[in-house]
Amino acid sequence: MANITEELGYIIVSVKRKLMIIAAVLIAGFAISFPLLDRLILRIEEDLLPEGVEHLYVLSPLEAIMVKVKLSLVIGVLVVIPLICYYIYKTLKVRFGLTIPIKLSNIIILLGSAIFLFILGLSYSYFFMLPLILKYLYADALKVGIINLWSLHEFILFVSIMTLILGVTFEVPLVIIFAVHHGLVQLSTLKEYRRYIYVAMFVIAAVVTPTTDVVSLLMVALPLIMCYEVGVLGAKLLSLKRLPKNKTSSKHRILNG
Repeated sequence: MANITEELGYIIVSVKRKLMIIAAVLIAGFAISFPLLDRLILRIEEDLLPEGVEHLYVLSPLEAIMVKVKLSLVIGVLVVIPLICYYIYKTLKVRFGLTIPIKLSNIIILLGSAIFLFILGLSYSYFFMLPLILKYLYADALKVGIINLWSLHEFILFVSIMTLILGVTFEVPLVIIFAVHHGLVQLSTLKEYRRYIYVAMFVIAAVVTPTTDVVSLLMVALPLIMCYEVGVLGAKLLSLKRLPKNKTSSKHRILNG
């Protein structure tokens, strides 16, 4: 009974320490980003507001400050996510004996690829997808005689959600390659259920897209499908690269046997 109590106390202390570190990093990300958001919001307005929408409007006294608070929290969460992933992996490794051997060079490649793909997704959303969607939505409302008075909160929220969704979406190839490489899923399974996965991606796009128009749906679903196929192709090439080694090792086993 004493051993169980000691073990439970150790876990509680360890969890508290980790939560304090996570909270400190989250607060630091919030505090650093908050003063910079005025320029960021102005930049978003200049880049993405369609011609004809001259200004954004606030509908309540606290709307402007709440937009900055929410964006700062999102940035803080993005900063702290890698730390949370590290803690989860370390806990699984220590407590449950889960070991996925990863070399330092592979960790650097993995992090570099993840950052690159995330930035690529952000760039696709910000510079290509959002300008087209916002112009389409503006023109569509104008056709039926609706005056476009866009709220600051709703506009920034829409831009942030769509941009983050695409940033995460572009991580799909990396997830697929990692899962296949470590035997968490078979490449044949991904190919066999491809058509069902396509349908699931359109459903996901319909759920996460704030608007219900076809253009927005396609702008999210098609990159999802493209990233899925890139991931499958990357996993296939990696499997082919490892194949000669496996054949060579099997020959050595036969000869030694």
